[in-house]
Amino acid sequence: MGKKNIYISNLCWNKKDNYKIIKFLKREGIRGIDFAPLNYFRSWHNILKNSKRLATIFDNHQIKINAIQGIFYKTKYNIFDVKDKKKITNHFKLIIKLCKIFRTKKIILGSSNFRNPENLNLKEANHIFVNYFKYLNKYLRKDKIILCIETIPKNYKEEYIFELYQLANLITKINSSNIKINFDTSIYHFQKFNKKSFVKNIKLIKNVQISQPYFNYFDKPTRNNLNFIDFVTKNKKLKDISIEIIDKKIKKKKFLISIKNIKKFFNS
Repeated sequence: MGKKNIYISNLCWNKKDNYKIIKFLKREGIRGIDFAPLNYFRSWHNILKNSKRLATIFDNHQIKINAIQGIFYKTKYNIFDVKDKKKITNHFKLIIKLCKIFRTKKIILGSSNFRNPENLNLKEANHIFVNYFKYLNKYLRKDKIILCIETIPKNYKEEYIFELYQLANLITKINSSNIKINFDTSIYHFQKFNKKSFVKNIKLIKNVQISQPYFNYFDKPTRNNLNFIDFVTKNKKLKDISIEIIDKKIKKKKFLISIKNIKKFFNS
């Protein structure tokens, strides 16, 4: 079935633990992370300059950045607001520059507030969403960046895309090899794993992000968790697996044990 590329999001730990965690991950043979810039830096201001030093540190520790995530954190942009279009595009250009600094070709976009259609009907919202990302595609294509748009369940204050099939329909309409899906398992906190829908849209999924409080996927996995993990493990098309813990209060010991368990699940 082939080994998976396992990455851990830096949303899982606090900045002060950055170097300790990176050294631990390196010892465990996990050499990659998903990087959320504002979990390390205070703001987007001067972030390019500040990132160059950090990128050097990652390089020295042979840490690969799988993707830049949390890209609209602490912003108030809305893709459905016409007056925000230029600002949004400039922000995406900033993120693409960050990708160059950290030598990654992948961006993960969640940000439920960023894609809140407010008073628009679904048809209007879909038209704006598809057209904007068709427009953005030229910038992604130029630098060979893959934007992975995330599935977010309604329970997480998502107001637009609730299901995988909804996002898959939009991605199909955008029709770009540079715009794909990040499948976030938070959707399965509230509903059963829909294997049929997952298989149908698997060619659009570029990254799988296992996101659950307390790391229950690996500590006390439910049957639903195990069914999903088993399917992903056996599927050769799904190469990149990101791990994201919601709760930073998780005890360090449990975090470290859970990291060890990840390898057993995916690469045993």
